[in-house]
Parts: sequence; C-alpha cells; structure tokens
Amino acid sequence: MKKYRVSLAVKVPSNLEVEVCANTEKEALEKALEKYENGEFDGDNVVGGLCWDDAELSINKKIINDTGSGIYIEKI
Repeated sequence: MKKYRVSLAVKVPSNLEVEVCANTEKEALEKALEKYENGEFDGDNVVGGLCWDDAELSINKKIINDTGSGIYIEKI
C-alpha cells in the first residue's frame, strides 16, 4: 500500500485589524479598505486563529492538485 500526505484547505474565520487616523467612522473604513486593497496588511494584522468548531473546508473535490482546488496530495 502507498502512503500519501493530503492537505485540505480550510476557511478560517479571522479578522484583519489596522489602526488609521480619520475624522469619521466612514473615513476610517475607507482608509482601512484602501490599505487592504494596497496589500498593506500582513501577519501582524490578523486577529484570531483556527476555531475547530467553526472550521469549514474550502475544497473542490472534482479537481485534485490544481490551483484553486484547495486539495494537494503527494506520495511520500
């Protein structure tokens, strides 16, 4: 029998958090969205980790080892 390592993508409930200076909540949201769109968020801005009770797979079982399928399998 062959041995395989299987990696399945999981949707992870988490939040991105950043501090901005603004005059209103609407302006603060716009600045935060602009930072997000410009790729200014990094690992330090992520709040929360994997909560197994809320975990949900993000896979396409019809396609294996293809970009975007959420499934990667390799023989080990």
